[in-house]
Amino acid sequence: MELVLPLNIYKLTVSYKGTGYLGFQIQATGLTIQGELNKALKILSKSEEIKSIGSGRTDSGVHAFAQIVRIEIPVDIPEESLLRAVNSHLPTDIRVTNASRCTLEFHPIFSAKSKEYNYVFSNNQSFSPFGNDLMTSFPFELDFDLMREGCKVFCGEHDFFNYQCTGTEVGTTVRQILSCDLLYFNSTGHWENITNEYYVFKVIGTGFLKQMVRLMMGALWNLGRGKITLLELKESLQAPAGNIRGRRLGATAPPQGLYLKEVHY
Repeated sequence: MELVLPLNIYKLTVSYKGTGYLGFQIQATGLTIQGELNKALKILSKSEEIKSIGSGRTDSGVHAFAQIVRIEIPVDIPEESLLRAVNSHLPTDIRVTNASRCTLEFHPIFSAKSKEYNYVFSNNQSFSPFGNDLMTSFPFELDFDLMREGCKVFCGEHDFFNYQCTGTEVGTTVRQILSCDLLYFNSTGHWENITNEYYVFKVIGTGFLKQMVRLMMGALWNLGRGKITLLELKESLQAPAGNIRGRRLGATAPPQGLYLKEVHY
């Protein structure tokens, strides 16, 4: 009879640069964050009997500071040892930054109370080649005060039907945004050579649709350029939203500017 080892359950915090990956969730072909993590777990546990589930998919090219992953492995190992062991088998653009024991009662998706996403961009005409993978260049004159007013419009519970990737199957497109703002930063010293001025679109919500933050960013850019009005932005969040339902108010912002900042439990 084959010996079946008990599975030990851990909660991992995973940070990654998503440039070379097809998102977090494992795919039939192509590199993914979850795929690389599963490979590392199989090596360290010397078993194919491992399981992992993340707090969110993150699209191709999107980054994360704190993706939360629950893993089940057939080996009992101290948290610090697990941290070192799994990182030794991961590519350098993926790092486990924290590991702790948990139970099956903890679910990375359903236990989450809210998530924070940051979208980083610069509107400077001159853009450093060193920033290409880590932020987005949007070299247009923007009304940032009006964009901040747009951020206030997103706050609250709204129908985000117009802010989702087509073909996504969800029970409802209503989502609640707890906080939304546009922040300005100025770099000095070494980092000034990458970008001296940049902006962070910071949004915290109880849940997000696929590509929702990137479509919100695209709409805010168009608002800042005067291509849409604040009234149109408000109408795009109403249900059934009349003639504006199904009409996107901006292009989907590129993936490299988006970061999963934190998951709150």
